[in-house]
Amino acid sequence: MARTLRILCIDDEPANLVLLEGLLGPRGYDVIKATSGQEGLKIIREQEVDIVLLDVLLPQLDGYTVCKKIKEDVEARNIPIIMITALASKEDRIRSIEVGAEDFISKPFDQAEVLARIGMLLKIRESEDAFTYTVYALARAAEINDEDTGNHILRVGEYCAIIAANLKMSPKIFQHIRIQATLHDVGKIHIPSVILRNPGKLTPEEWSEIKKHPIYGARIIGDHPRLSMAKSIALTHHERWDGSGYPYGLKGEKIPMEGRIVIVADQYDALRNPRVYKPAYDHQTTYKIITEGDGRTMPSHFDPLVLAAFKNTASQFAGVHEKLKE
Repeated sequence: MARTLRILCIDDEPANLVLLEGLLGPRGYDVIKATSGQEGLKIIREQEVDIVLLDVLLPQLDGYTVCKKIKEDVEARNIPIIMITALASKEDRIRSIEVGAEDFISKPFDQAEVLARIGMLLKIRESEDAFTYTVYALARAAEINDEDTGNHILRVGEYCAIIAANLKMSPKIFQHIRIQATLHDVGKIHIPSVILRNPGKLTPEEWSEIKKHPIYGARIIGDHPRLSMAKSIALTHHERWDGSGYPYGLKGEKIPMEGRIVIVADQYDALRNPRVYKPAYDHQTTYKIITEGDGRTMPSHFDPLVLAAFKNTASQFAGVHEKLKE
């Protein structure tokens, strides 16, 4: 039996909370009420919430700040948020979008409109959850032959989202790259495990085979429009800014931006974790290798703008690695 869908209503006016409970309760929703942003954030940390109705004009933490905090939380960011407020200017709507809100309703609100918006967002979330589950399942399947297991794919996705946000890419784009970057190495499912787990130096033939995994990955992902970014990432995440990468030796802006982002994220995680041919490096050592080079990895491999975004957010990378480490 499916559980009752839970809606968190955050408003400092008790009368508004009573109104929303009276509207949503009889429709079968479980309504949770909070009278401050701090209380709402606490509830989200402690309980499973399906959607948030959030007033903008709250004491201490306003609705924009609360929304931004929810969207920055790895575990909560997929909860749809509807901003409900008496403010109705274009600037207020833009600000709501900028902090990641999915929808915006002005007071006094129409009850039928509130119910329709909630229903639409919940349907979208169900569809997106199924899509995300499928993407992660495919990414996990590709790890069966590889040494990169555990939370590697999740960490790479989170690193990519951090860089994309620092580059001021839209929330929609950094949500896409967070999910679809997990498929970057899906082509390795075609590479024999004896090659992937070889602790010694690869032969030219083995190295040639390794270099095919981006092409294999693009073929596996195929041409579905919803996976176009994933296909691009799989194909280009080993291309280097200076043209020394593979499989095509693309250079500079000929490499799609998502590929330029993933190569930094993937390199960071590869350095932080043990491989059969190397130990795990700590954050400071990894940072130094990426930003200064060690002969094998060089700053010239990375888009200077993406490298700058990495430098700006390196502490966040360390936090993600600590939170999602094996």
